[in-house]
Amino acid sequence: MAGLILKQDRKKESKKKIVSDKLRELIETNSLAQGDKLPSERELAQRLGVSRNVLREAVVSLSSEGILEVRERQGIFVKNAEGYGVLESLQGIQLLPADFILYQLEVRTIISVPAARLAAQRRTDEDIRKLHECYESFAACPYSTPEELEQSGKWEALLHHLVTEAAHNPILSRINESVNALVEKNNLILHPNLVTEGGWMPHIIAQHAKIIKAIEERDSKSAGNVLQEHMMESVKMMSERHPEVVARISSPILLM
Repeated sequence: MAGLILKQDRKKESKKKIVSDKLRELIETNSLAQGDKLPSERELAQRLGVSRNVLREAVVSLSSEGILEVRERQGIFVKNAEGYGVLESLQGIQLLPADFILYQLEVRTIISVPAARLAAQRRTDEDIRKLHECYESFAACPYSTPEELEQSGKWEALLHHLVTEAAHNPILSRINESVNALVEKNNLILHPNLVTEGGWMPHIIAQHAKIIKAIEERDSKSAGNVLQEHMMESVKMMSERHPEVVARISSPILLM
């Protein structure tokens, strides 16, 4: 049964990748520019021959890359047809993995904790729907094989991205597009170590559920506090049990 579920998950992920590529092609062949509107979700799903759920996953994926933007009750719009920007300069930073992990967690704490508090104040019903859909995929994703770990890390990165997007600050969203790619890289490095710790992944999943609940209940203080706790616990865990993975530098933000 587990093998069948994994096979289905991989097939679903492959289909999402194909749909994402077709959406990119649609933007390019039609010379769509920033602000241009795509066809309706129903029309796109019919044109591409996929379910609306798969289409939504592809759209969310491209939204996290800063290429598309979903506006509630308005539709899907092109945000950045080229799909590049600050991310390229961040990717050019040369850091050892141990340094990278701590510095990016520091940046994420600076950005994500206040963003979660804003999200609790400004979130829409559509934001909550997206958060729940992403969380369900993250919580259901197995993490035994390298491929599963990679996919789990992507779902978690997308979940963090959606939290920040729910703050509805366009400048913050642009910065977040770049940071989100760093989150995926961080998860590729950290998750293989974290899953060896008994009960750690279920704990992380439970923390994300608390963050979403706080945002849904418009509990600004709790949303920020739980997210900050999540960041600090990750650093503490890695520093104590896998010191070779996390650099030892002074970080008052992470309370190390």
